Amino acid sequence: DKKARHFRPTLRPFRYDPEFRIYLLILLVATLLLTGSLWMNQLYEGGLACFRHAAFNVVAIMTTTGFGTEDYTDWSEFSKGMLFLLMFVGGSAGSTAGGLKVIRMILFVKVLHLEIEHAFRPNVIRPLRIANTNVDHSLRHEVTVYFSLILVIGVLSSIGLTAIELNTQWVDAPGEKLIDCASAVAATLNNIGPGLGVVGPHSNYTEFSSPGKLLLSLLMLLGRLELFAVLVLFVPSFWRSQ
Repeated sequence: DKKARHFRPTLRPFRYDPEFRIYLLILLVATLLLTGSLWMNQLYEGGLACFRHAAFNVVAIMTTTGFGTEDYTDWSEFSKGMLFLLMFVGGSAGSTAGGLKVIRMILFVKVLHLEIEHAFRPNVIRPLRIANTNVDHSLRHEVTVYFSLILVIGVLSSIGLTAIELNTQWVDAPGEKLIDCASAVAATLNNIGPGLGVVGPHSNYTEFSSPGKLLLSLLMLLGRLELFAVLVLFVPSFWRSQ
């Protein structure tokens, strides 16, 4: 029809979409910071090589594709800490990537800002908006609960996995067990694949005991199927209602 004939592709929706802009901003800032760190530590020859290695690993971790071109566990502590944080970011809403998802992070920051403002302006009622669209109060509550669950599950699983692996001898890569276990938890919970330390891109999960692997498998299911879809199976009232 006439409307179809006059259709022109446009990048305008991407330009004004807050999630897309924040996603690209995180990618860009993380890549530049890692490039600077790699260049300062002289791990690669030339700034272009540092940028290439940094960009590839940042994209691979944020998109949770599980690729790795080199063992970034040999990078500086700052670089490894940056990659560890990126494991929790993930992709955009509706994507098959793991992690928290960028839109949840945006909502959480906005909710946090409103709560801080409410502390010194208790009479102000301000709506929460994303791209000029009001966000329902129930969604704000769901995002807050989701972040709390991720934090609680991540911390308790890291401590529990460390306790399980306390007597396990990691001969090939001794490392710090709490850090390695926390990295394994982050990598499985967010469906990253490789993590840091004994589960780095040049290693695997062989060093973990059978109970440890069982816990990590459960975390992988939680991250892949979304928390609430799996946690509801452990609520007795759910089974009584069926």
